[in-house]
Amino acid sequence: MKRALGILIAICAVGSICLPAHADTATATTEYSIYPGTITASPGGTGAFDVLFTNTGSASLSVAAFSFEVSVDDPDITLTYADYSTVAGGPAYIFTGDSLFQDISSPLEFCNLANLSCPDQTLDAADVTADALGITVGAGGSADLGEVFFSVAPGATPGVGVANLTFTGEVSDIANANNLADPSGDAIIVDSFTGGTITIASPVPEPPSLLLALSGMAVAMIAASARKRLGHAV
Repeated sequence: MKRALGILIAICAVGSICLPAHADTATATTEYSIYPGTITASPGGTGAFDVLFTNTGSASLSVAAFSFEVSVDDPDITLTYADYSTVAGGPAYIFTGDSLFQDISSPLEFCNLANLSCPDQTLDAADVTADALGITVGAGGSADLGEVFFSVAPGATPGVGVANLTFTGEVSDIANANNLADPSGDAIIVDSFTGGTITIASPVPEPPSLLLALSGMAVAMIAASARKRLGHAV
């Protein structure tokens, strides 16, 4: 029953259909951002980035649930899924050891969880603490809300501008796809957003097979010559 309730809370968090249930945490100031801010990928390749939450206020916050919606403006890039892993160099996942979805081996993105068909360029994700208690994020502290994976179409044209990653679904303070909640169900409004970019670069060309073969022959000839000289010297 508790697990089912937790899943319901997390689903409600996406788009804030059910959250907030109480008054907003009005004194909090918070930010969502993309990490790293600039990403490079190749046609036919894959990549990933993290969504970070930063407590930019002067007091600690207790976070028990979150949701986010991120979009990319390039049709050649598909946002595939999100989970509780993190990009190297970033902070730890906010609910590590206390994640409901990690506990049941479920992805974070809402579409897979609810078996819905969502746009390829938009991804919604959410999670909630398994014990319904909050995780404290101190003033000025940051936490990771998960890693978002993407793929690039094989026919994507490299070197033509950049694709913008933005947080979308911002309707109002009452209905917002980018939201957090404390253990009491009070919403912690996200009031600042920093996006990122994906650059599609040309893949590094591999040496032609003929060049590789010639290189191998040259190495073999040099080795044979060295052995011959060594034999004469004995």
